[in-house]
Amino acid sequence: MWQDKLLTVAALGFVYSLIPQIILNHQQSCVMMSWQTIIITSVGLYVFAICFFTLKLRFTAITNMFTAICWTIILIQKVIY
Repeated sequence: MWQDKLLTVAALGFVYSLIPQIILNHQQSCVMMSWQTIIITSVGLYVFAICFFTLKLRFTAITNMFTAICWTIILIQKVIY
């Protein structure tokens, strides 16, 4: 299914863009994002992943789960720093 492949590539792009942010947060011991942004984005991505699983878009669901995990890491960094 072409939609699964396209959405997977897009989600991988999001993961790729978040990795430098996670590293920067760690290096600076500071997270410059609001709680609201972090929480709503991470919860929303988990919801999307569940929806994609129910639609049989497995690769998209898995990559969205990775994106949600990246946002959860940022949330954990926000709590710690």
